[in-house]
Amino acid sequence: MSDNPIDLDALRREIDQIDDRLHDLLIQRAETVQRLASVKRSGPAMRPEREASILRRLVGRHRGPLPAGVVGRIWREIIASLTRFQSPHSVALYAAYGTIEHFDVARAHFGAARIDLHDTPVQALRAVAESAGQVIAVMPLPGSEEQAWWPLLASTDSQRPRIVARLPFLRDGTSPVEAVVVAPFGPGLSGDDASYLIIVTGYGTEISRGRLNDRLVAAGIHGQCLDSRPRGGDTLHLFEVDGLLDDQDPRLQALIAAHGDEIAQAIPVGGYARPLDLAAR
Repeated sequence: MSDNPIDLDALRREIDQIDDRLHDLLIQRAETVQRLASVKRSGPAMRPEREASILRRLVGRHRGPLPAGVVGRIWREIIASLTRFQSPHSVALYAAYGTIEHFDVARAHFGAARIDLHDTPVQALRAVAESAGQVIAVMPLPGSEEQAWWPLLASTDSQRPRIVARLPFLRDGTSPVEAVVVAPFGPGLSGDDASYLIIVTGYGTEISRGRLNDRLVAAGIHGQCLDSRPRGGDTLHLFEVDGLLDDQDPRLQALIAAHGDEIAQAIPVGGYARPLDLAAR
C-alpha cells in the first residue's frame, strides 16, 4: 500500500478552485467584449479572420492530455456566444428537399444561434441580403454538389453577400461534411487565406479551363477551376485561389485589360481562413 494515499477530497477541492478561476476569467472576458462593443465605431461583430487567429494561437500553444479539438469546441462556443452578445444574429441554412446534413456543422460553429431551414439557395441568400446584417447563411461547399448555387453570387453590387468562412474550421477527421458561411460583408485577412473568384466569359467565347488558368497565373493569381456553369449567353467559371481578393485588386484589373476579348468579368465572391488540420499536428 502506498505511504501517500490519494486524498480524493483534496483533489476535488482543487478542481472546484480551478473551476472558480475559469469562471472568473469567463466573466472577465465577457466584460472585456462588452467594453470592446461599446467603442467599436462600425463593422460587423462577427470577424471570422479574428476567430481563426484565436483558434490557431490556442491550438499552437496547447499541451497536455486534453485533446486540442475539445479546446477548440469550448472556444467556439465562447466566441459564438459573445459575438451574439455584441450583435444578435441567426443562421439561414440551405437544406435542399428537407435534408439537414449541414445542420450539425452549423450548430458546432454558431452555438445556440437560431437556425432557420430554407428549401432553396435563393431563399437562404435573400434572407442574408434583406436582414440588415442580422442573418448569415450556411451553404454547401461551392462546386461540390449537383445543384450549384454559387452563380447566385455573381454580382458586382458592393453590398452583395459574400463567402467569409469555411466550416468546420477545426478538422479532426470526424466530420466529412463541409460548408461555407455567406455574410453581408466581406472576409478579412487571417494570415493564411483563400478566395473564390468567378470568371465570366461572354457569349460565343470558347476558352478551356486550362487556358483560363494560364491567364490567371500570368496575372499573379494561382488556384484551380472548381466548376463551370452557363448563365444566359455567358459562362461562369468558379476558381478557388490563394490569398484574398477584393474588387479593387490590381491583378484583376490587369487581367481584364489584357484579356478583355476572352474575359468579360472577374468577380471576387469572398474567401476564408484556411481550416486547421488537427490530425496533422
